Amino acid sequence: MTAEMQGKVVLITGGARGMGRETALELGRRGAELIIVDWEGEAGTRTRDAINAAGPGHAVFRYCDLSSLDEVRALADWVEANYTRLDVLIANAGITDPVRRVSVDGFEMHLATCHLGHFLLTNRLLSLLNASAPSRVIIISSDAHKAGDGLDFDDLNNEKLWPDPAKPSNSAAFKAYHRAKLCNLYFMYELAERLAGTGVTVNAISPGYFVNTSIYRNMRGLFKVGAKLVFGIGSLFGLNTPERSARTYVMLATDPALENVTGGYFEHGKPKETSELAKAVEPRERLWAWSVEQTGVGGD
Repeated sequence: MTAEMQGKVVLITGGARGMGRETALELGRRGAELIIVDWEGEAGTRTRDAINAAGPGHAVFRYCDLSSLDEVRALADWVEANYTRLDVLIANAGITDPVRRVSVDGFEMHLATCHLGHFLLTNRLLSLLNASAPSRVIIISSDAHKAGDGLDFDDLNNEKLWPDPAKPSNSAAFKAYHRAKLCNLYFMYELAERLAGTGVTVNAISPGYFVNTSIYRNMRGLFKVGAKLVFGIGSLFGLNTPERSARTYVMLATDPALENVTGGYFEHGKPKETSELAKAVEPRERLWAWSVEQTGVGGD
């Protein structure tokens, strides 16, 4: 195994389990200095310890609930205080939950975790990314962004999706997930355009379909039974394992041929088209402006 990531600093959110963990382990084997961010403390420390035991890379673990803007600000403060460079930022953390929950800041959790937390963190760490250029931002989206009608700017907090907020709804959760993953692509396209020529590239990933990770653990009823069946069959044939999806993460983080590639969408190691809706300029600009208002960053 080569150590081409020796001396490079990589931050990955949602790095304790699933595709994030597999990516962190592989980048550690390639010599990277890793900042693993997750709200799963025990799993995070296990991943950190596994990387440090195997070498040649090194890892630290930082607890952070990405849905809390104050926790994200504290994480960014800590990174800025302890590192002089950041070569790769992988915005991987995500959720799906049939119960409508809101963050401590009052935002619906799919929106808060998948989009707003990463919008805030990335903008706060842009100075380090710029100082380390050529550097890379990798945003994990999903082809679920194609499976809906897009954002409702009169209901960005997804209040209308749940007919009864007290009752779980797999359908509402999927719609909220669709919107969150579309937000990821709007963020990617807009940030890539804003950073053109800086040496900081911005790309997005679709991990593939029904990847067998814990993100689906909150599903309910027949939807959960069906998902488990699909996950099991796919994993049996190696089609939807976290390890397979993580290869694209690692490719985008390390491949020298991608140093100047920006504004792309990749799945299983190959470029892929996003929906036409994801390419629309007006909603991405509206989402950016709204995100600036909520987080206080990205306005300059």
